[in-house]
Amino acid sequence: MHRKVTSKMAFIPIVLLSCLLWAGVSQGAGAYPENPVQVIIPFGPGGLTDILWRSISENLANNLKGTLVLVNKPGGGGVVGTAFGATVKPDGYTLVSANSDPLTISPVFTAGVTYKPGDDFTYIAKLVAFAQTVSVREDSPFKTIEDLVAYAKANPRKLKAAVMGVGSTPHTILGVFNQEAGVEINSVPFDSGGETVVNLVGGHTDLCIVSVSALKAQLDAGKARILAVCSPKRIPGFPDVPTLAEKGFKKSSIATGVGLAGPKGLDPAVVDKWETAISATLKDPNVIAVIEKLGGCFVDFKNGEEYKKELLADYALFKQVLPQLSGK
Repeated sequence: MHRKVTSKMAFIPIVLLSCLLWAGVSQGAGAYPENPVQVIIPFGPGGLTDILWRSISENLANNLKGTLVLVNKPGGGGVVGTAFGATVKPDGYTLVSANSDPLTISPVFTAGVTYKPGDDFTYIAKLVAFAQTVSVREDSPFKTIEDLVAYAKANPRKLKAAVMGVGSTPHTILGVFNQEAGVEINSVPFDSGGETVVNLVGGHTDLCIVSVSALKAQLDAGKARILAVCSPKRIPGFPDVPTLAEKGFKKSSIATGVGLAGPKGLDPAVVDKWETAISATLKDPNVIAVIEKLGGCFVDFKNGEEYKKELLADYALFKQVLPQLSGK
């Protein structure tokens, strides 16, 4: 009898200690963020991703009830900053802008990428998408995407498409489109979106795959036309322009996604706080207006699991298509 009582009495402090420890952990998660949170932007200042985060950060910080510090860490087309985001302590105080290019294209196309998109990150949410366009000169004989495809099928490898860089989203879109449409359009890579537009308008290429922001001046001047947008839905400012998906090319409707992620093992309570704050931010009419002014950008909120599923589906597709583009 005495032995049983002792046993029970010895058990009580253990239970109390466990409760106190649990309460301490719970209180810590509830208090997050107690310190400023760094968001790593894996591109340089002044780019669309940088402008996006700086445009919404104040509203986002208010909804999170915390302080955000945006840190540019460019290099390797987003690989350097993204890789850094996979290696930090999973305490929720250093996160990374989860852009689709370094997570789905670079691991296939670029040697030396150290992270695995499906294993090394905790995905928090997707915020927006930036649409690319299939565009031609204003005097082009191609009035629709169907005109372009019909000509390309009848004249293999005759058309030239200006794209921004080997292994970029536009280059990838062209490769997927060639495969999906059963055509052979030549890729002509340039260093920037601006160069692709200059070469299109100058008559050096027949079409270009480029962002709305890079094309805007030529659209306003009446020197270029958009045949289709490469996104799952039509974009603000161009409601009459169809998507490639509407025209039967769903795989080619690849928009550059921008989300938020942390390292593997991030506390679910931290993820929930961020998801709630992001969702509230993206419902604000003022934020929506700012996003739509970026050109071809639209709110495309998804929770972390949905965004991860989307990224891994694109990653699987690119593993099939990109080796063919690079000749591997």
